Amino acid sequence: MDTKPHNTDHAQVLTLPPLIPSAATGSGWLLDRYALPWPVIDEADVITHTALTSAALALAGLAMVIFAASLWPFWKTRQNPEPHTPTNALYTDGIYRFSRNPIYLGFVISQLAVGLYWNNAWVLLLTPVTIGVLQWGIIKPEEAYLQRLFGDAYRHYRKKVRRWL
Repeated sequence: MDTKPHNTDHAQVLTLPPLIPSAATGSGWLLDRYALPWPVIDEADVITHTALTSAALALAGLAMVIFAASLWPFWKTRQNPEPHTPTNALYTDGIYRFSRNPIYLGFVISQLAVGLYWNNAWVLLLTPVTIGVLQWGIIKPEEAYLQRLFGDAYRHYRKKVRRWL
C-alpha cells in the first residue's frame, strides 16, 4: 500500500488533454459510420475532393509545426508538458509569444484536419465542443495554477498574449 502523499502541485485538470480531441474525433467517426453519415462534400466531385484533401494535409502540416514549436521549450529544459506534473518554468518566448496554449491550438487544428481528410462533417461540428472542454476542463485550471505559481509574471503574460491566437 502506497502511503506517500499525492503531489498536488500541478494544475487540477479534467483529464489528459489529448483525450478531449480524440474523444470528439472518435465520436464524429462513430456518428458518421453508424448513425447518420454526413460528408462535407460529395466525394464524386474529384476536384473538390482533391481540394479538401489538400486543405486537410496543409492543416495537418500546420499542426505538426505548432506541436514542434510548442514542445521545443519543454524538450530543451527537460520539463514534462503534461499538466498533471509540476512545472518550474513559464514559457513566454517562441510560439508562446503568440498563443498561451499552442499545444491545444494544435489539437484543434488536427481535429479539423482529420474531419476534412475523412470528409466527416460531424468531426468538424464537434470542434467547438473540443474547444469548450479544453477551455473549461484544462485551460482554466492551468491558468489558476500558473497564476498561483508565477503571480505577477503570469498576470503580465496573460495581458500581453491571447489564450488561443
